[in-house]
Amino acid sequence: MQLSIRLHDAVDPETVLGRILPVIAGARGERRVAYARYSPETSVLTRRWSTVEGGTVESAAVEVEPERLHALLADDAMGDRPMRPVDGAPAWVLKDLLPGIDPERYWVRVRAIAHDGEWLGVLVVAESRRWMLARRAEEPVEAGGDVLELCLARALVMRERAQAEETRRQALRSLAGLTTGRMRESERAAEEARGAAAAAQLRADALERAAASATEMLMDAHVDLDRRAARHQRQTRVLYLLRKLLEGNARGMDPRALADEIVRTVSEAFGGGRCSMLLIDESDPALPELRLCAGVGLPPVVDSASLRVPLGTGIAGEVARSGIAVVVRDPAEGDPHRLVGDAWYTGDAFVSLPLVCRGQLLGVLNITNFRSGTVDDYEVEQLRLVALCVGLLVDHAGLRERVFEAAG
Repeated sequence: MQLSIRLHDAVDPETVLGRILPVIAGARGERRVAYARYSPETSVLTRRWSTVEGGTVESAAVEVEPERLHALLADDAMGDRPMRPVDGAPAWVLKDLLPGIDPERYWVRVRAIAHDGEWLGVLVVAESRRWMLARRAEEPVEAGGDVLELCLARALVMRERAQAEETRRQALRSLAGLTTGRMRESERAAEEARGAAAAAQLRADALERAAASATEMLMDAHVDLDRRAARHQRQTRVLYLLRKLLEGNARGMDPRALADEIVRTVSEAFGGGRCSMLLIDESDPALPELRLCAGVGLPPVVDSASLRVPLGTGIAGEVARSGIAVVVRDPAEGDPHRLVGDAWYTGDAFVSLPLVCRGQLLGVLNITNFRSGTVDDYEVEQLRLVALCVGLLVDHAGLRERVFEAAG
């Protein structure tokens, strides 16, 4: 359900806050968000609504002077309203507005919320400092502040309209007992009330359209943020993969164990259920061929000791002959490169990469049966980087000579 639809019946501030604050907090609760209501009579923040675990919002009375958060909030309410960092705010103020947080572990920003020059309150957003290591776009928070301001303004306009309508009804109820002069006066008051209600309706409709547009922008920003977070996780995963393989080689891991670790780690990191590494066996210089060095997810009938692939035969043999990678993402791309087609293939997508070091072709790395069904361009580039590092490991560890000599 779109947020704009969920806000259709949000005609009071409490409902608005209960639905928008969790969206600003993020789908995984990566932020802590609070809104504090400003009282112009006392010039303090008198009540706050803050997000808690589970995506709910709790409310409590507070008494906080806005200048303790930032000295420019009062000026912001009359002009531009940017998100401002509050590194100098006292810890007790932040804990009053965002119960349970450790101010040392969060980066906190605030923004004034206003409507027609009237200061309504303050939006407080806290983000974990470790999330700041992966620099994220600011749009979700900025858009969330705009949506909150629009919807609170809409709620105020709806309240004004309801009050105007009540005034009109009271005037109509008193018409029967009034003299002609008083009746005309009441009719004028009723007409003014109707005009005020109509004007409030126009303002409410405009705010409704603006809120719908802004909430769509907010949701798009959240989708982009999730996409960026997923890409960062994949990048971290590949760096861990490379570190794990290099550490194994540095420890002097047994060649057979290192080969098994390479295919197992590549398979897990890229979600491929079937992965194999074939290296060139040059025991017969006149007829070099690919020989299975290690594999996971292969059919039980495959005999790793006897599997041989002549150069130029099949997908792996063609990659070894040409030195050019083969990448297939969907069945249409795979027409010239048909897989063997045994029951152990669960998808049409596959990647076959040459292993090269110092200008010499060492073998081929294959991966398929992806859990996601296919691979994107970003994952293919990561696989190319991994293939380069695997080629260095194969050459440095002498895997071809040591593995094949041990196997006989």
